[in-house]
Amino acid sequence: MRSFLIATVLGCTVLGFAVMPDAMAFDRADQKQLESGQSCDHCDLSGIRLATQSFPKAQLSRANLREADLKGTDLSGADLSGADLRRANMEKTNLAGADIGGGKLAGADMEKAVLANANLERADVRETDLSKADLRDANLKDADLRNALLKRVDLRGAMLMRARISNAKLERSDLTGVKASRSEFNQSDLDRVQFVNADLRNADFSDARLERTNFTGSDLTSAIFSSVNMRLANFSDCNLSMARGLRQDRLDTACGNSNTILPAGLTIPDCPADIKSRLDSRVGPNS
Repeated sequence: MRSFLIATVLGCTVLGFAVMPDAMAFDRADQKQLESGQSCDHCDLSGIRLATQSFPKAQLSRANLREADLKGTDLSGADLSGADLRRANMEKTNLAGADIGGGKLAGADMEKAVLANANLERADVRETDLSKADLRDANLKDADLRNALLKRVDLRGAMLMRARISNAKLERSDLTGVKASRSEFNQSDLDRVQFVNADLRNADFSDARLERTNFTGSDLTSAIFSSVNMRLANFSDCNLSMARGLRQDRLDTACGNSNTILPAGLTIPDCPADIKSRLDSRVGPNS
C-alpha cells in the first residue's frame, strides 16, 4: 500500500510516496521453507498465492494462511491442524485426508473442495462456502458450521456428532449414513436433503425447513421437531416414538409407511409409491 507523503526539508516542500507494509504480507523465508519440502509448522504465509501448486502431506500445523490463495492447490494428506485459514480461497482445493482439526476456516471459499476423509473435528467453519464440496467420510465432530453454505454437498458417511449447523443452507445435500447424534440443525434449510439411514438421535431440527427431506430408515430417537416445516418429508421406516415437538397438523403434510412409529395419538399419511420421482430427489455436487 502506498500513501502520499509531504515533507519539508530545509524550507523546501518535498512530495513523494511512502511504501506502507502489507497487512497480510507473508514471510519469504517461510515460503522457501514450504517450497523446499521442509516442515512449516507455525509459518506465516498470510496472503500468499499458491494457487494450483502441489504440496501433498505438507506440515503446516498452526500455520497462518489467512486470506491465502490456495485455489486448486493439492494439500491432500497435509497437516493443517490448528491452522488459520480464515477467508482463504480454497475453491477446488484438494484436502482429501488432510488434518484440519481445530482449524480456523471462517469465511473461507471452499466451493467444490475435496475433503473426503479429512479431519475437521472442532474446526471453526462458520459462514464458509462449501457448496458442492466432497466431504464423504469426513470427521466434523464438534465442528462449528453455523451460517455455512452447504448446498449440494456430499456428506455421505460423515461424522457430525455434536456439530453446530444452525442457520445453514444444505439444500439438495446428501447426508446418507451420517452419524449426527446431538447435532444442531435448528433454523437450517434442509430442503430435499437425504438423511437415509442416518444416526440423528437427539438432533435438534427446531424451526428448520424440512420440505421434501428424506429421513427413510434413520434413527430419530429423542430428536426435536419444534416449529418445523415438514411438507412432503419422508419418514418411512423411522421410529419417532420418542421424538419431541411433533404436531398432528405438521405430520399431515409429511408421509411415512407402515413401519413408521409415532407417539401415541399421532398419525402420518402413507407415502405414494412414486414419491421419489415426484420429489426430484437428485442431490449432491452433480445434482
